[in-house]
Amino acid sequence: MKRQLCSVSRAVTKTFQVAPPNTDIEGWERDILDIIERENVTDLIPTSEEVCHVANLAPRLPDTTRYVGPSAEWIAQWHDKLQFVNYAISRGVTAPSVYTTADGEARALIRQTECVLKPRRGCSGTAVSFIPPGSTLPPPSQDMLLQRRVQGNHLYTLSWVDAGEVKATASYRGSTHSGTVAVGFQSAPTPFSVKQWIEQFVADTDVTGFLSFDFILDRSGIPWGIECNPRLSSGVHFIDEAWLGAAVMGEDMGAPSITPAGKRVQWSYSTLTEAYKHLFRFQIPESIRCLRDLFISRDAVWSWRDPLPFFLMTPLCWEFIWRSIRERMPIGDASQCDIAWHWFKPGFQQEFRREAPEQATVMPRGNEREA
Repeated sequence: MKRQLCSVSRAVTKTFQVAPPNTDIEGWERDILDIIERENVTDLIPTSEEVCHVANLAPRLPDTTRYVGPSAEWIAQWHDKLQFVNYAISRGVTAPSVYTTADGEARALIRQTECVLKPRRGCSGTAVSFIPPGSTLPPPSQDMLLQRRVQGNHLYTLSWVDAGEVKATASYRGSTHSGTVAVGFQSAPTPFSVKQWIEQFVADTDVTGFLSFDFILDRSGIPWGIECNPRLSSGVHFIDEAWLGAAVMGEDMGAPSITPAGKRVQWSYSTLTEAYKHLFRFQIPESIRCLRDLFISRDAVWSWRDPLPFFLMTPLCWEFIWRSIRERMPIGDASQCDIAWHWFKPGFQQEFRREAPEQATVMPRGNEREA
């Protein structure tokens, strides 16, 4: 973006515009390396979907620059929702069966149970839908997955991992959704079974960085890992900022400070938009629920000491708001398509839109990409 949201923040000294990696990966890499050299950057910490590109760049960083994140090899394995399940099962943790729609096993799966159809490397819930048992199998594709649907409660986590050891985990659930993306979040306790699951997943990996997981806890309380996002997620709002900043910089701050369960955080503009949308559709209970979230939840951006990012959010985000209007795509996609990995393959968005059934139920998600 030419003008970034953080550029008006009192906490930010400089911002730079770089080439979009999904359309000019070589230009983006040159831009990042030039900034690192010119500004004597000591720590490179990806926070969003660009982590996939940054990890590939990590081997070319100067010796004086530390990359903080999973390696490209781990990201390729965990970001891929098929390989993620295979890896999880190999580690002895629970994950529901999944196949590409080109796999013969998918036909047997759809005959037996309700399934979830989703892109293999998607984000923000794009093109995710429910498929009833006995339905016709979607067109064969190596980029679309059919996964057994697990009935239960969704739980989302963000963990800070240091050399394969989980140092802190914040759990949360979506309280208000805009389409498939949560714009309101409520902190939740992390069950012991989920802590064990994450620890067993990352053990012996020597990974340092942020790892986010989507779980469904079934009626027996068993956590089923749905996907891994090797980056920050909305759970960052529930970890003490001072502790997290020190941990990322390699300092020992003792036990982490996690927000108690029940606390709420939101994107106020999006929550208000959802309230209006439900009101205009005469969905009064849903509108009241959104308004309740609006009044009792803390905004993720607002600060008396740093107010401009909140007040100027709409004009500063106009670049991808306009793209959303012009290209008729969800605003979440418009904000991601220049960096998110599943857009890196030309034509992939059109491919999975074509393969997703038109009369499908959208699957609610708490992740966001959001932040």
